[in-house]
Amino acid sequence: MYSEQESYDWLDLFSGGVPTAPFFIGFKLDGLEKIYLNQSDKNSRDLNELCLIGLVSYFEAFCKDHFASIINIESSLINDLAKNNYDISVDSIKAIELGDTFLYNIGFLIAEKYDFGTAQKINALYRALIMISPFSKDDIETYNNLLRDRNLLVHHGGIYTSSYIQQHRQKTSSTKLKRPFFDSLVISNNYVDEKFDFIRKVTRKILKASHASLIKYLDEQAIQLPEWKQKAVNSFLDEY
Repeated sequence: MYSEQESYDWLDLFSGGVPTAPFFIGFKLDGLEKIYLNQSDKNSRDLNELCLIGLVSYFEAFCKDHFASIINIESSLINDLAKNNYDISVDSIKAIELGDTFLYNIGFLIAEKYDFGTAQKINALYRALIMISPFSKDDIETYNNLLRDRNLLVHHGGIYTSSYIQQHRQKTSSTKLKRPFFDSLVISNNYVDEKFDFIRKVTRKILKASHASLIKYLDEQAIQLPEWKQKAVNSFLDEY
């Protein structure tokens, strides 16, 4: 129970003090897309690659930060993580460092322990916490392909490796044969456009589904959030 005398800033429930919806969609995603669209050289391969790398990195951070904010809003949800065999322990030193904010920032300590690096892992974590699966079967395939391309750019400078060619053999065999360690991945404008649209779609799905599921959980558990936390829940549906 919360005392009516308590006065907290609802923005403290979010990483960086900014709700995850406007921070990712309105700032990171739209900002990155603006850089891409306003480039002077419309066929700049280097900038397309950098924007794609940034897109995946920022999205992974969004998935982690939004997950943490849900726990910050209603910490009893960690019981469901424990039931699904996720480690919910926190480092006592880190807890002390948070001081008085620990009770509504515990989600940050828990979320930083988990790996949000693949669609399957994101699905598993959100399903364990709040009974939603952000990625459909087709979405998983799309995101996995995006991750492979991103990893090729980050770890190999975009130059095809033998394992990458093997993974994409069916897709690439219909065109001219790609030569590993010589040919490279070309990130076209159309490809970047498609991936921005895809990430935006999945992000909005996460926000809407997590809002609906959190409201349902609170109703089922007869939990009445204080007004400052309810503002945080409402921000999930802000349009950006």
